[in-house]
Amino acid sequence: MMVKKKLGIIGGMGSRAGACFLQKIIDYSPAESDQEFLEIIYHNNAAIPDRTRAIVYNERSPIDAILRSVDIFNRNEVEVIALSCITSYYYYRQIIDHTNAYVINPLHLIFKSIEEEYAGALRIGILATTGTINSGLFHQELGIKGLDVVTLDHKDQENLFMRAVYMKNGFKSAHISQDARDLMSRSIDKLSEQNVDLIIGGCTEVSVAISPGMVDFPYIDTLDLLAKQTVDHCYNFKKNNY
Repeated sequence: MMVKKKLGIIGGMGSRAGACFLQKIIDYSPAESDQEFLEIIYHNNAAIPDRTRAIVYNERSPIDAILRSVDIFNRNEVEVIALSCITSYYYYRQIIDHTNAYVINPLHLIFKSIEEEYAGALRIGILATTGTINSGLFHQELGIKGLDVVTLDHKDQENLFMRAVYMKNGFKSAHISQDARDLMSRSIDKLSEQNVDLIIGGCTEVSVAISPGMVDFPYIDTLDLLAKQTVDHCYNFKKNNY
């Protein structure tokens, strides 16, 4: 009998990104029957306040709402937790202090992925929300390794990327417009023009917009990386000594 860890996923940040992450978990699973898939509690917690507005503008913190999901998982003996929003990992320390489950942090996986797949890459472009960029999450993980973190300038960050994400019919919406897709594409082009060796999709909405096979330059999809590691952890925890 296949032994697996019980997984809890906090979605709703946004809902489309959470569904994308859940689909990746299914796609990467080594299951050959219904019974071999993971037991997953998926909470589409759409009530969580916006993470970027909390970090950048000191608006309502999302941590209480995030911990509401964690409480659901704790009551149901979830063993592994993943959040389908990269910016939400700004609250990682508070989350792990609230549960005995293993919370997989994709930011801890990034440097290893660069080393293994893109050795020699020094200028790393980060395409992410203003909240993630201002929090320094990627700067902390990559800067201490001697890598140069490159982002869009303020104008392009707000008028291209953030607009693509938050505009009417943007990537936070149920129905994504072609205008939003064009803005996202332009933001990727602008970042690639800054002589970067590699681009990291550091926001789950980037994962909705593009997949690793859709671009012709070195690219790491953080949500995709998180999904692969989550599956590996849940199925291979004995082999990996987790």
